[in-house]
Amino acid sequence: MISFLLRVKQPVRFLLVILYVGCIAALSLLPSQDFPKIPLFPGMDKVVHIMMYFIFSLLSCWAVKIESNYSWLLLIIPVTIGWGILMEFMQRSMHMGRSFDPNDILANSFGVVSGVLIYVLVSQKFRT
Repeated sequence: MISFLLRVKQPVRFLLVILYVGCIAALSLLPSQDFPKIPLFPGMDKVVHIMMYFIFSLLSCWAVKIESNYSWLLLIIPVTIGWGILMEFMQRSMHMGRSFDPNDILANSFGVVSGVLIYVLVSQKFRT
């Protein structure tokens, strides 16, 4: 499976990242009444934030082929965390039932950092 993912052409990788960023924007900015109310456990929304940004950082690392040049991390980490911060500020300014939550920024950032770390560790394992 990993070898298949590494053979995917870079333009396709970038397209998938762009589509995923669009999904994050849509999910982040839709009015809250558009979502079903399914309370699983307290803090479930933070788990969702962590997973969304975990996947975002994995896709970003994969898109730029970070295993070939780790200096891309200097761009990927601030851009993906910055996108999460931007989404929170946009929620605050839209006044459509969504609210700014600094804990969401922390969850997003945790997802980014853990996704990058996992990608780097796995890519080093398959590189040797």
